[in-house]
Amino acid sequence: MTIMKYRMNKLTAGVIGLLIVTVSCSDQFLKDKKDYNNMTTIDVYSDPDQAKAVFATIYKQILERYNSPLHGSDPLMRQGQTTGGRQWMYTEELVEPDFKDNRHDGQNVKQSKAGNHIANPPYWNDPRNNASNFNNFSRYTLFPTIYLINNYIEEIDRSRGLYVNDRFWDCLKGQAIFARAWLYFDAVRLWGGFPYYCTESDQPADGDRSGRMPVQDCLDKVCADFETAAGLLPEKWDNENYGRFTSVAALAMASRVRVYMASPVFNASWDNPGGKRWKAALDDSLKALQAADQAGYGTSVTDINSWDRAFYAYDGVFNPEAIITIQMSNDPLTKSVYNTWESSIRPGVVAQTSGAGEVVPEEQLLAFPMKNGKPATAANGYDDEKFYRDRDPRFYRTFAISGCEWPSPEKKQIWLYAWRYSNKDGNMYRYSDGSQGDNGAIGKSRALVWKMANPAIAAGSESTSGTDILEYRYAELLLNVAECYAAMGDAGNCLQYIGRVRSRVGIPSADNYGLGGITDRYRLIKAVLNERQVELAYEGKRSWDMRRWLLYEGGAGFDPRIGGGFDDATRAYDPEGAYGTGWRIYDGKNGRPNYTRADNVLTRLGIPRFSGTKHHTKVWGYALDTVHEVSESGYNHPLADNALLKAVPHITRDMTESARNAAFDRLEALCEGAGIRTYDPISKMGPKYGVESSNNVRDQNFLFAWRGWYYIYPIHYDMYDAAKGNSWITQTAGWMTNNANPAGNNVEEQDGTYFYCMPE
Repeated sequence: MTIMKYRMNKLTAGVIGLLIVTVSCSDQFLKDKKDYNNMTTIDVYSDPDQAKAVFATIYKQILERYNSPLHGSDPLMRQGQTTGGRQWMYTEELVEPDFKDNRHDGQNVKQSKAGNHIANPPYWNDPRNNASNFNNFSRYTLFPTIYLINNYIEEIDRSRGLYVNDRFWDCLKGQAIFARAWLYFDAVRLWGGFPYYCTESDQPADGDRSGRMPVQDCLDKVCADFETAAGLLPEKWDNENYGRFTSVAALAMASRVRVYMASPVFNASWDNPGGKRWKAALDDSLKALQAADQAGYGTSVTDINSWDRAFYAYDGVFNPEAIITIQMSNDPLTKSVYNTWESSIRPGVVAQTSGAGEVVPEEQLLAFPMKNGKPATAANGYDDEKFYRDRDPRFYRTFAISGCEWPSPEKKQIWLYAWRYSNKDGNMYRYSDGSQGDNGAIGKSRALVWKMANPAIAAGSESTSGTDILEYRYAELLLNVAECYAAMGDAGNCLQYIGRVRSRVGIPSADNYGLGGITDRYRLIKAVLNERQVELAYEGKRSWDMRRWLLYEGGAGFDPRIGGGFDDATRAYDPEGAYGTGWRIYDGKNGRPNYTRADNVLTRLGIPRFSGTKHHTKVWGYALDTVHEVSESGYNHPLADNALLKAVPHITRDMTESARNAAFDRLEALCEGAGIRTYDPISKMGPKYGVESSNNVRDQNFLFAWRGWYYIYPIHYDMYDAAKGNSWITQTAGWMTNNANPAGNNVEEQDGTYFYCMPE
């Protein structure tokens, strides 16, 4: 790849134009405007307001599309909506239609193995013929934005004499270095190593052929940048500048990077409790936590109600739970920074649409423990028919069930059950959540997601919410420390830090907050990963945990074509046969263990594989053997006028435990009196009613196929076009260099040579 140098010796009208329309992390960034036509570098860098406004374009570049918590921390890769912005699909958290595309259903097509897995990939530079695209940072590609940041840093250091205030310039420089490190980190964890250009002076000349760095070296540079940024930034900003990067955020990001680097996806030595990477991760995580504590972070969450309010009760002021806040706006002039979370999760009966909200798979419901912190098992008192009883306090702030009052000014009570509408095939069942027609009963569950719902957002405003997003929370920092101690086999400290997370939400301290006396290192790691799944649910973090811990197939391989007997016509295959076959990260070469289906990351941790499975839900059904021909107009349902239903109090998120249990008593009286029962929708209603089913037999046979080479994306085949002269760029291991249909079951054709998982 010929990397073209992006220079800004004079700010162009195009770049200056961005300043006029930009809204960055704080609305105050661009309050003062002036005539930007024909401005020079000296004009800008001699005026502190304009110097800040220049950096506002960088904030805009990396954060403007951050419109939902599920995007997670991917300020670069989110821009390509088919890459990082959709990673949350591939978890136990949510069910989405794109989950079943041809890359993940077992097919053997180019998108499965060749370097076109991702359309128009936003890595490195845009691989098109037009040379200007290599310099066009509005394309949301990595290096043009990096060059812009590096040039900005250089201009700061050259311009200090124009406005003499070292603290001012240090704060701007620290933010720029932070942004550079964040962009590189997100690029590396999806695409592997990159050339790392830290300053304007080491940016490449035309014709540069810098190779892909080892991941370890690349992430070491990321951490060094975050350390440098921390030394330049304040621990907090005033309200006018709230949302800018801080020193605490920089140290916390270094913690996140170190933990990722120590995880199995990059670290072939992850299973060594004395490993260097886990020690470095612990040191950086404790350093970040100490800085956060000293600055007053983590002080606002003292019970489950304050935990809930942390997601929506702070607007433009310091939120002690938020290490990094992505500020949103409800100003129509800045619609690119709306928070659209409400539009995803609200059911139609609340939003006055035909939407169904976000259903919850059983796997996610069961991840939440009982109220005493013990796993949700029959031995610990779990009753599947009454799955909502005696659960972790976070359960009731994360999931809504029948009888709940949706948090909004309208205070509507929702009902979630199926009923039989007719005996005619294809027109048999309806659902009470606001969905219309027979399809409205397909893919439903006993619960909906309502975590982070803002009770102040009125119906009709779901797509224009200004609720800020907590990208990095204090709780994540506690869990980073716990994970490091778990990986190092330090049970006492690991359980102490998980206990700190649980104590904040009201789980009693008895028996180590329900964790018991776990001493086994693998069980400790599993406990931390489960706590992350609960505490950080729907915040865009689970998919990254799935990737870094290889929770899809454990590093043992998974290929429906080789061992599963994949049927091209029906998409059916045997997942047990597919498990442990095909290309593997852990292949016994270059210091990597040789993992098999009997011995891999998952078997050691005692976690079931995700590959070869599908989401499951259960539904409430009302007298499903009887026809109820009830009009759906006005969100009607058969029990709308039932006296027992009307007697169920509105179940709110902030209810006391005693009031909630009294409401549950009424709910159960309704279920008993009206004949509402829990059913598996496939066995009771038919195969098309499964959460990932339809009338199509291929959908009904669908099992999620995550191949071992999917953990790190390929270099797009366009980069190897002879006309572009990029053949020297090494392809990611496990992928094919050629853009061609795979020949079949030949692992050798996956000829990438850039290996990202190496020993310490």
